[in-house]
Amino acid sequence: MKSSNKSSYTPAKTVQKAFSLLEMLGEKQSLHPSELAEGLRLSRSNVYRLLSTLESMGYVEKSYDSKFNLSFKVFMLGNNVPRRIQILNISHATMSHLAKVYQENVNLGIMYQQEVLYIDQIESPYPLKLNQPVGTTDPLNCTALGKVLLAGLTDRELETFLRSRKLISFTKNTITEPGKLLAKIQKVKRQGYAMDLEETHYGIHCIAAPILDSSNKVIAGLSISAPSVRLTKQKMKGLIGPLIATSKEISKKWTGIFSPMSFS
Repeated sequence: MKSSNKSSYTPAKTVQKAFSLLEMLGEKQSLHPSELAEGLRLSRSNVYRLLSTLESMGYVEKSYDSKFNLSFKVFMLGNNVPRRIQILNISHATMSHLAKVYQENVNLGIMYQQEVLYIDQIESPYPLKLNQPVGTTDPLNCTALGKVLLAGLTDRELETFLRSRKLISFTKNTITEPGKLLAKIQKVKRQGYAMDLEETHYGIHCIAAPILDSSNKVIAGLSISAPSVRLTKQKMKGLIGPLIATSKEISKKWTGIFSPMSFS
């Protein structure tokens, strides 16, 4: 369920124009300013200002015939995408081992627009399981993944989240009071893992541990989720060690590829 809170910021028109210009150059390869102005329905002076800024930043280049092209700096940015795919591939292999041993959903999530975004998942072979496909989101306050991601925020960032976000109730176990959630997050920081005991969905339990970068910043979360009839509180206690060990293993592999940058 999405919060009804709307961003206090309106889209920056200049940024939208700049990216439209870059997209058009990416499609057409090489264009005169006049062609860009016509294609984007902008004034020539506006296009020249955009091109001058992007050229000074190294994102476009002017050729001998006065046409503009995308620079290799754009290529370098795009080249980071395969690296992130490589990270997911490495994580998936490690997650597969965990899923094979415990036969339950194993999920990988990051924080995106103040929610948990699922970026990878290995499904349980059992027919009874939580269906939460990759690309979907969940709230931060009532999911195990969300809690370990919130635990990675600074005190100021966490305070801002609690002040700006309405905590929606999904079950009778959902924490909707900022003070109680703050206390819970502090506990997650101390113990290194989080649990969701039917806080998001009735009949579903989940346990999560953080994935860290080289500076010990939380950049993602790893969780195991299953129906509460299988993933009992007692069984969850037995998963704490293996889950934390797996999250540490993934952290080391991510750091080796992406250090010192964080995955966001």
